[in-house]
Amino acid sequence: MDFIKFGLTGGLNDQQLRMIHEAVLKIMDEIGMECAHAKTVEAVTAVAGVRYENGRLKFSPDLVNATITQAREIGKKERPKLDKLRITAPWNCFNVVDMDTGEVRATTAADCVEMVKLVASYNEYGPPPVYPCDLDQRIQVLWIEKLGHELAPGFCGALVTHDAETLRWIGELYAVMGQPYSPWYQFVISPLRFDYVALDVFWLFKDDPHTQVRLSLCPIPVAGLTAPLSTTGALSQSIAESLGGLIVGQALGATSPDQLPEWRTDYGDMRDLTVGYSLPENVMVQVLLQQLSEYFCCIKRDCIYLNTNAKLADGFAAVDRMGYLLMLGLAGYRDFIMGAGQMSMDEIFSPAQFIIDMEIGRYVQKLLDGITWSGDPNSIVAAVAEGVAEGNFLANPATLETLPYLFDSLLFRRSNVGQWRAAGSPTLEQLAIAKAKEAIASYRYTPNLAKQRELDQVFAKACQALGVDPKTQPIPERLF
Repeated sequence: MDFIKFGLTGGLNDQQLRMIHEAVLKIMDEIGMECAHAKTVEAVTAVAGVRYENGRLKFSPDLVNATITQAREIGKKERPKLDKLRITAPWNCFNVVDMDTGEVRATTAADCVEMVKLVASYNEYGPPPVYPCDLDQRIQVLWIEKLGHELAPGFCGALVTHDAETLRWIGELYAVMGQPYSPWYQFVISPLRFDYVALDVFWLFKDDPHTQVRLSLCPIPVAGLTAPLSTTGALSQSIAESLGGLIVGQALGATSPDQLPEWRTDYGDMRDLTVGYSLPENVMVQVLLQQLSEYFCCIKRDCIYLNTNAKLADGFAAVDRMGYLLMLGLAGYRDFIMGAGQMSMDEIFSPAQFIIDMEIGRYVQKLLDGITWSGDPNSIVAAVAEGVAEGNFLANPATLETLPYLFDSLLFRRSNVGQWRAAGSPTLEQLAIAKAKEAIASYRYTPNLAKQRELDQVFAKACQALGVDPKTQPIPERLF
């Protein structure tokens, strides 16, 4: 069976790409990036082509172009790519839609257990989708990192803290499991500056055997708020910030030899003072960023965050998610990370929306796979003649051959009204919640009991050192 496939075309021409390139060189040479971290400034200004003026690191056009050339050579190397959509759970939300009441409320440690089970039933890795807001702040990150090792190891390492003692104790938890703790820190902040607090953490743990701090090269300028509202201005600033981060990261020894710059740009919505994830412009600018990645790095980006401004699993969320996933899927994106079930930017986690997002992903994947195309004039005429003679095509061989290729959704049913009423007239959200509860109830993971005891011992010592009595905390006693 052959398939006809579809894609998205359009974007920047050569002149527009060169204009962005020229603007990036000027931004880095004439404006530069603010850096108030003396130790970092000393290390970076030792690099030829970097100077420090009025509190800002500035980068010569020759150095920037050399960095771009290096990125292009790295980008040309073969690397594995996804051929199917992958959609993973969100960053750590502080609110959750209660599956029984529909209420949006603050998340708890008990929610962390349930929601990690849910997302781990569908994803192999990702951050825990919710945060233990009811625990003492001194042990929140420590406990949820321990939970990951106990419940779903692929969901560890996604939270960060700036407290050095807590970081060291988390490193001890990871040492029990025989692996390093490698938290990411967003050290490039728009507009055009470096986070001296994140740099402090990096230098403090630079040679630590258990905690290997990594510096993210993906700034997130927001057009109209922390970057120019113009498409050209926002894109140019984003690329300049990431290239500056790469040059600094290389000078500090914080990047791997094959590290590529990363960029992301979102639109702000000045009317509500939010990030306008749900704006159509926000979808279009991601397509342009993909083309700029090909220009500056010789690699077609296929990984992107999945966000929405919708608050609940409603029509707003449906329009938003489908528009985002479908258009960017057609553009070539395949890895939609840290967003399934995430609502209101990153404030709310909806278990129902998580299930719906997984199903939207299946729907979009079907569109990307294409529509069936088979037969020749003679076989087509024969099939039509058989159906005409029978009076319908229900048992036609062509029907039986093609039926398995039609999309079959467990949520988006096409039943008639009578069938729907007979099933109790369920809403899509109710069906999704039922599937979420089923996934949570059936999830199982068996940890190494010896390692479990060691994790418990490290956690108890850490709580004592941090001044928290775990017996006073609402920590779930049983995970299953």
